Amino acid sequence: MKKPAYYLAVFGKPEPPDKDTVDSGRYPLGIRGSDTPGDRGDILLLYCTAGNAENSMSAPGIGIVLTKNKESIFFRYLPFSSPVSKEKIDETFTAEDREKITGMGVNTYWVFDISPESFGNATRGVSIDWP
Repeated sequence: MKKPAYYLAVFGKPEPPDKDTVDSGRYPLGIRGSDTPGDRGDILLLYCTAGNAENSMSAPGIGIVLTKNKESIFFRYLPFSSPVSKEKIDETFTAEDREKITGMGVNTYWVFDISPESFGNATRGVSIDWP
């Protein structure tokens, strides 16, 4: 069994019909297509921009990748008992990963890889609110 890869999946302002909310279990790929990284078992740290009013500038949970097609990544949503703030992400991500999120827009949907170290640091001490 391979070790999971870690990603930050950014959810901007959810505008139906093609944009989903962070808890929907679906991440729209749009123009990125199926060459976007993410395989079954990989872990997404689900981050909402300021354009996402309900979870503004925080990571309310993780997603475990189930499958992917040319339009979407499908994941199991697991909410945190309390969201991880943007400040904590900025403080705990490695310099390389922190640089990747510089200039993040408020309505943007995008996904990029992060190190296991950044993921572990940002989520340390945060528990899953198991459904």
